[in-house]
Amino acid sequence: MAMVETQKPKMRIPSDIKKGSIVEIKVKIDHPMESGLRKDRETKKTIPKHTLEKMYVYYGGEQINDFDLSPGLSENPLIGFKIKAVKSAQLKVVLTCSEGNKFEETVDIKVS
Repeated sequence: MAMVETQKPKMRIPSDIKKGSIVEIKVKIDHPMESGLRKDRETKKTIPKHTLEKMYVYYGGEQINDFDLSPGLSENPLIGFKIKAVKSAQLKVVLTCSEGNKFEETVDIKVS
């Protein structure tokens, strides 16, 4: 059974952001999201748990939110959230998984 290899997350942001506007951010990450409850069809062995657990959001170097992620997320999830764009600054997301790994992406938010 082929497993999805976890990749660095990718963030999508609008290209034209007005100061003070509410902006939808989308984070895409390739991740297998194995619950630990399924068995491999060939070997009949339980596939180990491998899920995303937390997502932290930083804007301008300050943590503005954190999300508890559920094992019920689909494989390769697309996660959306909104921020108020009050300044031009870096936006960073950090995702952690059940294996103790961290996956990060940073983009520049430019407001006009």
